[in-house]
Amino acid sequence: MPSAAAFLQRLSGTPVARAAGVLLCVCCLARVAAADPSCAPGPGLTPARLAKVVDGDTLALADGSRLRLIGVNAPETRGSDGRPEAGAVEATRFARSFLGSGRLGVVVGSDRRDRYGRTLAHVYRADGESLEAALLAAGLARQVTVPPNLGQLDCLRRAERSARAARAGLWRSGAFAPRATATLAPGESGFRLLQGRVTAVEPAGSTWWVEIDDRVSLRIADADRKYFSLDELRALEGTAVEVRGWLTWRNPARARGHPPWMMQLRHPAALAPGA
Repeated sequence: MPSAAAFLQRLSGTPVARAAGVLLCVCCLARVAAADPSCAPGPGLTPARLAKVVDGDTLALADGSRLRLIGVNAPETRGSDGRPEAGAVEATRFARSFLGSGRLGVVVGSDRRDRYGRTLAHVYRADGESLEAALLAAGLARQVTVPPNLGQLDCLRRAERSARAARAGLWRSGAFAPRATATLAPGESGFRLLQGRVTAVEPAGSTWWVEIDDRVSLRIADADRKYFSLDELRALEGTAVEVRGWLTWRNPARARGHPPWMMQLRHPAALAPGA
């Protein structure tokens, strides 16, 4: 695999421009690495060419493949009602402007594809700047954690925290504000940032359940239990928390004693105490 510097060199144009461009890009990359090493391109950086920005977190590449950014979730251009979610147009425009010429650097995740067949990857433009970090810093996406693609977890969480503290983008408009579980409507689903209180922690065979306000079940599957401590989860009972992820609605008659809303809890980073 080419190094980051070798990749940047391949993106240059003429021989004269190549020498100047590599120096500029490597300097830019060095600044990114100095500011936050975990945001800089890592091993496996390969060149790609952008064909189209589908939305804030999905790209179509010139080779015909589709790519889904690791670690972020931007508003959907086609929401559950068929219309763009708040901020979807802005996130798409931002990604298009940020990527510019369409010459990209891509680092594919250890889990290479999502359930829709899209390649899961971190994306950089030629100066080494991370698209995911830029979206988060602009307040146009929220950070998500899906194991085993955890390589830039700390960096991306810091980018969101900074945007949230500065009330950037959709944090200022309120579109990203966490919601109380009491505001959920029957049938509601999709990515949500919720606030509530842990009312129960229930190990059940190979699956652990965390109940929020007796309205939302957080399911920790056997494959993800290695990231959690049962004692630490139990210590959260009665505590206010913030949780994020993809919410699904289940027919109450089939919920088997659990609340009708369910969310897969994949990693402790998705559950923040004291919210």
